[in-house]
Parts: sequence; structure tokens; C-alpha cells
Amino acid sequence: MEISRGKARAGIGGGICQLSNLLNWMAWHTPLTVVERSLHSYDPFPDQGRVLPFGSGAAVFWNYVDWQVTNTTPHTFQFRVFIASGRLKGEIRCSAHPMQTFSVFEKNHFFKRQGDEWYRSNEIWVSVFEKGIDGKIPKHLHDKLLVKNWSKVCYEPDSTRYKIFA
Repeated sequence: MEISRGKARAGIGGGICQLSNLLNWMAWHTPLTVVERSLHSYDPFPDQGRVLPFGSGAAVFWNYVDWQVTNTTPHTFQFRVFIASGRLKGEIRCSAHPMQTFSVFEKNHFFKRQGDEWYRSNEIWVSVFEKGIDGKIPKHLHDKLLVKNWSKVCYEPDSTRYKIFA
């Protein structure tokens, strides 16, 4: 399946974005910096079983749309991806023990109608904590805005589940 101009169609494609979505989510849980990231141009399907916030993925399309990350730390990072029980999984390895932890979360999620079309918006943030050592509680260092999302949707949102502005 492919998504083209907001429509699902038969074709070869679709799987590589699952990988780029996972890599992006993993990078957001590290001190690495995502320097190039694109969203799909449409939100084609309503949420069903979504476990990550809307817009937390990264679309890729050879040879036009890339996902890039940079490492400004003195440490080496390795992304490991694998299939387990039929699901794509990942882990991050680092040459040093991490001194920070990261918690990614969503804020200000809503749908908005403009004319005959619906749009979806949210913000993705990360809270950075100094890792608790020897039983100490982790210390909150700061919150950082990662991205503001705004995307056309190809369905009418469920007004019983979401904040909607007409």
C-alpha cells in the first residue's frame, strides 16, 4: 500500500516509514538532535490503537524526503532495530552510561475545520531529567518543544474523543 495525495492505493511502499517513525521516536529519547524530519502530507486514518502521539513519526521518500540526526555529544550511539513476535522493535546503545532520561509527550492537540476540510494540530515536547543515582529521584532539568504539527486529515474526527474547533 502507498499513500499518494491523501489516498491509499495499491503499490510497493509503506514499510520504510515504519522504520523511520521508530528511528525518530528513539532519537527523541536521546541527546541526539533531529535536524531534518518531514511528516506525511495527510493524516489518512483515524486513531485506532495509537500508542504514540500524532505526528511523532518521520516520513521518508527516496530520493526526495530524508530523515537526519546529528550527534553533538562525545559519545557513540548505535540504533538497533529488529523484528520480535511480528513487531518492529528498537533499542539505542551508547558508549557511555546515560546521565539523562527523556520523556516525550503531546500538548495542545486539537482538530479544526477550515471550509470543507479538517486539520489536526499538536505539539510534541520532551522533558529532560538528570538521572537519579543511588535511589535518588530524577531531577527535572527542562522541557523542550520538538515540533509543532499541522496536517490535513482525510476523515471526520470523532467529536466525543477530541477537542474540535469548527
